[in-house]
Amino acid sequence: MTTYIIMQNRVADELMRDDLATQIQKAINSAITTWEGIRLGFNEKRYLINTVADQEYYDAVTPTLLESDATAVETGETVLELDSITATVNNMQYPLTPRTQAWFDRNTAPASVYTGQPDSYTWFANQLRLYPIPDNVYPLKLSALARLGPNPLSADNDTNLWMTEGEALIRQQSKLVIYRDIVRDPDGRAAAAEGVSEAQWNLERKMAGKLYTGTQRPWSL
Repeated sequence: MTTYIIMQNRVADELMRDDLATQIQKAINSAITTWEGIRLGFNEKRYLINTVADQEYYDAVTPTLLESDATAVETGETVLELDSITATVNNMQYPLTPRTQAWFDRNTAPASVYTGQPDSYTWFANQLRLYPIPDNVYPLKLSALARLGPNPLSADNDTNLWMTEGEALIRQQSKLVIYRDIVRDPDGRAAAAEGVSEAQWNLERKMAGKLYTGTQRPWSL
C-alpha cells in the first residue's frame, strides 16, 4: 500500500532532487485537488446520514456523514457530487426526489408547522436540505462522488485510494506541478504531462465500461 511518505520519496527520486520535501508534500495534495472532481470509479462511495427530528439541513462531513456501515469517515472527507439518496423506513427503501433550492424556498414549512418522512432533497452551500423536515430518525443512503479522506494528507502514514488506485496519476501530476511552478523546467513539465495523460487514460479505460453501461466489460472491447 502506498502512503504519503512513500509517494513523497518516489516523486523526489524521479525528480532527482532531495531539497524539495516541502514543495513535494504540497504538490501531492494539490494534485489530488486537481483530479478529485473526475469520476474514476474508486472515488465513488456510498454514505449514511441519520436524520434528526426537526432538523432541515445536514453537513456532509464527520460526525454527520458516516460510512455506509455507520463508522466514521476520515478527516476532511465529504461529498463532491450527489447522485441519489434513499430513505429506509420499515426495512423498505424510498428514493428521494432531487429539487432546486428555489423549490424548497417556495414549499418548505417550518418544523413547527409541518414535518414528516423526507421525500425530496437539494444540495446547497455544501449542505443537504430535506423536505419535509424530518419528524424522526431516518437512515439516508447517499451515492456520491467523494472527496476522499484524510484530506489533506499530512502524516507520513496517511493513505487513501489516491495513493493506491490513483497512484500513477497523482505521482505524475505532482511532478508536473513541481516542474511547472517550482523548478521551471519545460522539458520535465512536458514529460510529466505525458505521464499524466497516460495515467489518466489507464484509469478512465478501466472505468469506461462500468460508467457507460452499468456492467463490467472486457477491456479488449
